[in-house]
Amino acid sequence: MKNNKIYLQLFLMFVVATAVILIFTSGSSYLGKTFNESQDFKRDSERLVSELSQNLFNVPTEQDFEGALTVSEEEIHSYRTHYGSLAEQIQNIKEQYKGDIEVAQDSDVIEAIEQERDAKIEDIKKNFEDDDYVKAKIIAIKKKAIQEELKQINSERKNTLSRFNYFAYEFTDEKTGEVYRNGDVEEQAVFENTFNNVGKDFNGNYTIHFSDHDNLGIIRDSYTLDRDLKSISGVVTVPKSWFDNSYLGTDKKAFNVTKYVYYGIVLAGIISFVLLMTYLEPTRELFNRKFPLREQFERLPIDIRIVATIIVANFAIISSEMFRRSIRTQINNYIVGHYSQIFDLFVTGIISFALITAVIFMIVSILESLKGQRDLEKIWPQTFISQLVDAAKSMFDNRSVGMQSLILLFVVFLGGFGLAVVMATADAGVFLFYMFLFVVFFMPTLYIFMRRMGYLNRIMKHTEDMANGRLTKDLKVKGKSPLAKHAQNLNGLREGVRTSLNEQAKSEQMKTELITNVSHDLRTPLTSIITYTDLLKNPSISEEERTKYIGILDAKSNRLKTLIEDLFEVSKMASGNIEISKQRIDLAQLLQQAAGEHGEDFAAANLDLRVNISEQPIYAYVDGQKWWRVIDNLIVNARKYSLEGTRVYVNLKLVDGNAELAVKNVAKYELYEEASQLIERFKRADTSRHTEGSGLGLAIAQSIVDLHGGQLEIAVDGDLFKVTVSVRTEK
Repeated sequence: MKNNKIYLQLFLMFVVATAVILIFTSGSSYLGKTFNESQDFKRDSERLVSELSQNLFNVPTEQDFEGALTVSEEEIHSYRTHYGSLAEQIQNIKEQYKGDIEVAQDSDVIEAIEQERDAKIEDIKKNFEDDDYVKAKIIAIKKKAIQEELKQINSERKNTLSRFNYFAYEFTDEKTGEVYRNGDVEEQAVFENTFNNVGKDFNGNYTIHFSDHDNLGIIRDSYTLDRDLKSISGVVTVPKSWFDNSYLGTDKKAFNVTKYVYYGIVLAGIISFVLLMTYLEPTRELFNRKFPLREQFERLPIDIRIVATIIVANFAIISSEMFRRSIRTQINNYIVGHYSQIFDLFVTGIISFALITAVIFMIVSILESLKGQRDLEKIWPQTFISQLVDAAKSMFDNRSVGMQSLILLFVVFLGGFGLAVVMATADAGVFLFYMFLFVVFFMPTLYIFMRRMGYLNRIMKHTEDMANGRLTKDLKVKGKSPLAKHAQNLNGLREGVRTSLNEQAKSEQMKTELITNVSHDLRTPLTSIITYTDLLKNPSISEEERTKYIGILDAKSNRLKTLIEDLFEVSKMASGNIEISKQRIDLAQLLQQAAGEHGEDFAAANLDLRVNISEQPIYAYVDGQKWWRVIDNLIVNARKYSLEGTRVYVNLKLVDGNAELAVKNVAKYELYEEASQLIERFKRADTSRHTEGSGLGLAIAQSIVDLHGGQLEIAVDGDLFKVTVSVRTEK
């Protein structure tokens, strides 16, 4: 039911649109008019008066062209020398007849040919000897042309009287009183029109173009007859007795039928409009139905849709006009009894209906898209023009690429335009000039374009290989074009990807080692705690053993606590979730205190601690507690992993405005790892992990130094291990 309703609404809209278009295109010609007021009938009567003025009232005579029968010196000279000088013309005549004489066998024929040749030569000689002789020839040519022109005028006059023989007229020359009459203007007429001073409205000039090639000779000239036309006034009628027997009667019937059909279409349009505004009022929901063609249309930018709607609307108007003409043609055929164009009427009606329906849906779609969007800034991004502007801006983000693209488009356009011009003119000179431009400009541009496209394809293939994980060899960089720069960047990206993959593999390895080391370091004290706790449960153990076991449990618990605290601290520092409170600290004094606290430990470990500190204070803005942790970790690390009986050197000095702390020792264990890896978490020089260290000392120190904007560097030279920490001193 809903589908039937929408189809009926569309049909009524089609009727309304057809009526509106008819009113604005043909309404003034038919609606409220009689046949005598029709444009076709008026045009016929006005054409009659115009042609009568030209071909009857003001027909030129031979005497009017007497002014053309004059010959100037220039005309004589032009006629005489048209084929060259006297010698050249005589030589040309002899050459023309030479072949005929050589071919002829009969002496009489040869004699006749020679006489004809000699007569022409004699005529040429007279042309150069006697001006009056040439003048007479030119006048004869002009007289012949005038006679031909008068003959043509007389023929046109007869045609005019024949074409308009159904008009009666009576005109009088106001000066001479001469009367021009056809039929009886007093007879009852169906049409009558009065004309005054007819001659004033028409051009009476005649131009005769004398023939270039004439059997009398050749001249190049023309003559324009400029004259005053007669002032004619009179009346034109169509007698009733003539009207019915002429084609005007048929035209009148067709006009009246067409007019009433148009009235019917307008009335149907009014009724349809009333129905659409009342009973069959269309709603937006009925026209918001989605179908594939509409969905495709709505994917277009809003301005393209508007332009497309305007174009389709114009085609709808044209098709409606064609439908109207088909109606009129069918009416004319009906009057004379022919029905051969009914199919055309049906086809144009279907096309007009389809186009008007399309326009309706397009308008509804556009209104729906613009619903609630009154702000131009919101509509603008949806337009194709905005996309075009953005594309142009993007093209010129790299000015070199933009200019090269613009030049390429310009050259291709000129190449195509030039080819069209060459094909249109078909001129050899234009073709040669185009070929010159083609070879010099278009071919090099085409070569450059094809080479750049090939280079771009190689870059795209290289990029695809990288995306698929295939790190091929470097892409060759050619020249200094934007593509070459892109290739260079792509090579850099390839190296970055390769480095990233290596780092990722290294990170995975370190992650595995980290998990292994953490598990080992946490499990060792935990296992001891569980074991000695079970031993304490035995009531038969002695008090001495109980005290020993409790001491071991206390040491292992503290060990486990230290590991967990260090792990939490490293995690906090790595995540940046830690605050530092900087103060003005004397680093020399801080180092002196730390070295003093660990002096006995170094002595117990059979190590010689050598501390070299500047006598002058070295101030820096650092967090005293955390910087103490850095110094303590480095000194403890040296004590744990130094070879017994060796020296440990701790130096603090100023270097280029930085406080530089260096700790050097001879390693107890062979250093298999790279220096940079020793700073990782849970990494120890003691790979068997027999020492009490957590493996986090250097990692914690590195994090604290980073928080202070300093640097921590590790150097390994054989068994010599060196840690250097530098931080900016007070300015």
